[in-house]
Amino acid sequence: MRLPLLVLVPALSLSGCGLAAELEREVDPARTSRPPSAGPTPTPPPVRDVAPGPTAPESPATGDPAAAEGCPDSGFRAQAGATDAAMGLRVGTVALYNCGAEPLKLKGYPALQVLDTEREPMGTEVVEGTRRVSMGPEDPGPRPLVLDPGMSARSTLAWRYWAVDPRTGKGLGAYLRVAPDGQTPPQTVEVAGGLDVGEGVLGTTAWEYDISQAPPERP
Repeated sequence: MRLPLLVLVPALSLSGCGLAAELEREVDPARTSRPPSAGPTPTPPPVRDVAPGPTAPESPATGDPAAAEGCPDSGFRAQAGATDAAMGLRVGTVALYNCGAEPLKLKGYPALQVLDTEREPMGTEVVEGTRRVSMGPEDPGPRPLVLDPGMSARSTLAWRYWAVDPRTGKGLGAYLRVAPDGQTPPQTVEVAGGLDVGEGVLGTTAWEYDISQAPPERP
C-alpha cells in the first residue's frame, strides 16, 4: 500500500508548480507578457562647442584694375608685336598696357635689350630714333604721355636683315627685355617671328598712344 503513495508525490509536486504559475497569471495577467527590461537608456555624450575655422579672404572687387590677375607690381604689361619684312627692312612694335590702378607716365623711348633663343643678351645695338636704319619709319619724337588704367602705348622698331644661322639660330633675337624707361625693372617678352637683327642696329621710335592696341594676354 505504500508504493502508490511514492508514485503520487512527484506528480503532485509537478502539479503544484503548474498550479502556482496559473494562480500567478490570474492575479497579475500582465506580468507574464511584460518583455524583459532592456536596461537604462544610455545618455548621449555632451556636444562640445567647436571654434569656427579660418575663412577664405574676400575676393577683390572685379572693377579694380589693380586686382586684375596677372598684372605685375609695376602696373603694366609689355608685349612684342609680329615682324613685318620688306626689301631687307624689318619693322615691329612693342606695346605697354596699363593694367594697374594708377596712371602711368611715359616720356621718351623704351629701354630694350635683345635676347637670343637661350635668353642670353645679344650684341645688338639699340638706339633711340630710326635715322641709323636705312628707309626706317619716321620717329615722332618724345613727348609726355599719361596712360590711364586700360590705356596702352607703343613704339615702332626698325632694323635691317642680319644673316641667321638656320642650324643654331645664331643672330636671331627671340626675346626682348622691355621697360618704359631706364629706371623701371624690365619684363621679358617673346617676339613673334623673332628679330633677325644679329649684331646690327635696332632703331626705336618714341612712345605714342595706341588706341587700337588690345590688352596683351596674361602669361
